[in-house]
Amino acid sequence: MDVLIVGSGNAESTELLQQTASLAQLLICVDGGARHFSKAGITPHVLLGDFDSIDANLLQTYEKDGVKLVKYPTGKDYTDMELALDYAAEHGATRVFIMGAIGSRIDHSLSNLQLLHKLLQKGIRGVILNENNRVYLIQDRIRISRMEGYKLSLLPATPIVEGVTTEGLAWPLFNYTMRMGTGIGISNEFTEETASVRISSGRLYVILSKD
Repeated sequence: MDVLIVGSGNAESTELLQQTASLAQLLICVDGGARHFSKAGITPHVLLGDFDSIDANLLQTYEKDGVKLVKYPTGKDYTDMELALDYAAEHGATRVFIMGAIGSRIDHSLSNLQLLHKLLQKGIRGVILNENNRVYLIQDRIRISRMEGYKLSLLPATPIVEGVTTEGLAWPLFNYTMRMGTGIGISNEFTEETASVRISSGRLYVILSKD
């Protein structure tokens, strides 16, 4: 099952949110992410969090519309986004789209990027996306379709990533060992309509980005 989770970070593109929502069978709103759903004219299936950043009138509207409310105490151990990912996994998610995960707070942004590890451990495909980025985390391989104006970057998500091999890119790698602290994988360009990235050990962020 495809799930869309929308947090309270930046989600500039209403069109992208609408397109992504049309692919998902379960729509989860994480607290203040309600403003993004509201702007896009979409009612989520589930509202989850401690409800400290959602507009009170919108919360009341969701209650009237029959949105399932899953409330947690403010003094909880986990972020609302992590709880939303757990909820998605418990309800049969096989792929999760995450929007509103990147914002002005670098701590929350980095935490959300690291939550892709949690999905990977559960065997769930995950992608963090916004108007300018698509972020994937792999431990084996992935095929990425070319998008106009986007470049492909590779960043180690573990101290060492071995066997990095790419095809369909201007600067290919073959059985390369990547280590944290280097920018060698940044801003590659597509030479074919589809590029492939595979690794033999470790974990790797695969990122489509544009200016």
